[in-house]
Amino acid sequence: NEFTGEISLEKLPKCLDYLELSKNQLSGTICLISLPPDVECMNLGKNNFEGSLDFTRLPESMKAMYLYENRFSGTIDLGNLPKSMTYVNVRKNALTGRVRIPPTLSCWSDERETHRLFEGNTDLIVEKM
Repeated sequence: NEFTGEISLEKLPKCLDYLELSKNQLSGTICLISLPPDVECMNLGKNNFEGSLDFTRLPESMKAMYLYENRFSGTIDLGNLPKSMTYVNVRKNALTGRVRIPPTLSCWSDERETHRLFEGNTDLIVEKM
């Protein structure tokens, strides 16, 4: 696809369980706190999204988020992820600070996988919880 412009995640259908918008030219900021309650997977990789990421109030159904190769910046907190969440990919953004990986994420026991999913950020230090 080659979609361009901004999108509002707040206006997605309530029954949505999978959102695939990777490899487009979408831009603007996104709000993760008002996603549909049943969404399990979201792929927004390889776009031009920017701004901060708030992982503190994701739907309990969320299992995987692909946010790689965008322009997200600032710090992230993965300490309050839904219990069902096993995968987060934020590589190649502009994230900074210290992020602690919870043992529920699949990369927790694999150092190479952890590096791959978080590499390419400005100044991000990754630690295990």
